[in-house]
Amino acid sequence: MKKFCCCLSLRTGALSIAVSGLTVDVLESIWTIISKQQFCGDILVIWIISAFWNILSDMVLFTAIYRENPNLLPVHLVTCLAGLILEMVSHMVIAAIGVTDYYLIGYAFFKIGYTTADMVIVLSYYHSEV
Repeated sequence: MKKFCCCLSLRTGALSIAVSGLTVDVLESIWTIISKQQFCGDILVIWIISAFWNILSDMVLFTAIYRENPNLLPVHLVTCLAGLILEMVSHMVIAAIGVTDYYLIGYAFFKIGYTTADMVIVLSYYHSEV
């Protein structure tokens, strides 16, 4: 089995991406519920849809890893990118109404970097399995 880091296999890397993605999405959902009075209903609806979409994407990745079905990995890649697009739409709406929150800006860059790492690791795992 190929390694993605010095000592971890690609399967372990994909599994760690799935666990960390699920953790981030659950924490984002909790933060959305806590800070609901800060934003309008449209932004909250987009965030909630995005969070559920990302959780669905992580569940697809878990299914692909544990059932050893690499044909589900492209589904995860597409749903993960669609979830990122939904999140970036909500960030653009927040920027359009004039809210300057540096935590949200940092979180947006974090999600872009995290999704890039997700794509690289899962795509490498897919190519090693197929």
